[in-house]
Amino acid sequence: MVSTLRYYWHPDCAGCEELRPVFKELAKLKGWKYKEINVETCETKTCNSLEYVPTIYIGRKKLDIKEMDKMINEI
Repeated sequence: MVSTLRYYWHPDCAGCEELRPVFKELAKLKGWKYKEINVETCETKTCNSLEYVPTIYIGRKKLDIKEMDKMINEI
């Protein structure tokens, strides 16, 4: 089963813009599907409960800051 990397971001988040291509490339390298979700227009329970952006989910697992940093360093 192929995992999906979901990238939750906000248009006003400068860091989100910088990290977007990094996580898109990571998904490509790992053979995962990639989906971007703009939290400003998203009205799901997940979007409404996010504490910070960018937030990354791989499958159903939400990555914390340390896990995101570790994945970035794998590239």
